[in-house]
Amino acid sequence: MKKIYLVLLFSSFCWLTCGGQASKNLIKQKLPNGLIIIVKSNPDSRVLGINVLGKNRSAMEPEDKAGIADFTNRMLLKGTETRSAERISEELSSIGAEITLGDNPWIPYDDVYTTHSYTFIKFQTIDEFADRGIELLSDLIKNPTFPEKEIEKVRKEMMMILGRQKGNTRQIARKLFFASLFKEHPYGKPVEGTPQTVGSITRDDLLEFHQKFYSPNNMIIAVVTNLPADEMMEKIKDAFGDMQKVDFPPPDIRAPQKPISSVKAEERLEKKQVYIYLGEPLPGIFSPDVFALKVMNSILSSRLGLNLREKQGLAYSVGSSVNFDKGFGWFVASIGTRPENYDKALNGILMEMEKIKKEKVSPEELEKAKNGIWGSMLFYRLSRVNQAFFMSVNEFKGVGYDYDEEFIQNIRKVTTDQVKQVAEKYLDTQNYVLAVVGKT
Repeated sequence: MKKIYLVLLFSSFCWLTCGGQASKNLIKQKLPNGLIIIVKSNPDSRVLGINVLGKNRSAMEPEDKAGIADFTNRMLLKGTETRSAERISEELSSIGAEITLGDNPWIPYDDVYTTHSYTFIKFQTIDEFADRGIELLSDLIKNPTFPEKEIEKVRKEMMMILGRQKGNTRQIARKLFFASLFKEHPYGKPVEGTPQTVGSITRDDLLEFHQKFYSPNNMIIAVVTNLPADEMMEKIKDAFGDMQKVDFPPPDIRAPQKPISSVKAEERLEKKQVYIYLGEPLPGIFSPDVFALKVMNSILSSRLGLNLREKQGLAYSVGSSVNFDKGFGWFVASIGTRPENYDKALNGILMEMEKIKKEKVSPEELEKAKNGIWGSMLFYRLSRVNQAFFMSVNEFKGVGYDYDEEFIQNIRKVTTDQVKQVAEKYLDTQNYVLAVVGKT
């Protein structure tokens, strides 16, 4: 097992460091219908990984139909013009294919890829079945029929998930934080929708949304394959090149306003746990501060875990993250603790934020953070389908499908001075958004 893991790590290392050596193995085309296709050829595996990215998930949803993107994705396996749900399942099995349309809602903390920014369709099989797999995938995306019977089954599943989340302090706190930080903004809407919005979605709504959202000019398809890149490019073009472009105005996605005071949103829940989300806006992915912010956050998150969970025993779970979209980003620190520890936990987060603003980190801590970021990138790019996923995400954000290599190089250049500077600049312990769920 260790040998296999090391081989996979080496493969991922080459993915991050060897991508620019042979341009013929990494190609991109934009078709006349607006579809962007990226193909990377690599002979180290027979697995075919494809990711289909739908742009601007929450911004494309009608105001009163939050969750319709998730609903649409779940319906893609429920029948097309030529295939029933049963036949789709059989064909996927016959070629050993796996398709993932969203994070698993039944696994705690399995929301790594779910975002307001985009949807994903991850598809993988082996290159031997490339033609059959691509034809099936294109049929699912181009020709879903949204059978009424299947709609009600999916609606029931979504309602069960939403019902389960009602008692989850972390999930509620996360939604409350986004609603408070983004307010009248697409990102303020819950990605999964609400019982009211999901209950109101009709077949006509799904058909209309699908036509626009999965139009070729709103998609990016990225592929990692063992086959020659130009050969695979032709296969994808043959399968998706006949799709018709749909014209619509680009969605308006503005940066959230920075709080001018401490903004608290609270929801009482009779639980033996209280969950805190605390955060504020950051610049977008094109900011030169992004790399130092990533390193600073890695250090801060580790300190929160060490000092609040390990040393003080305050936390069930604790950590922080920084996220970057095209025009804006956001920082958030979160902690789950006992109600009686609420004040200590909140003050502990603010104290660690103040500490990293005032004191330089040690060279050892800086290097550990950089290695942690690098190792995490390797881990999440072990599979070919994830490599395709991150290529499409980087392309969507405007930094280019080959951004990973540049990112790691810039992370390596971050200094202790830069970590302190971005902490001072962006970690505001007076003006922030605070979401609290539980019994305080």
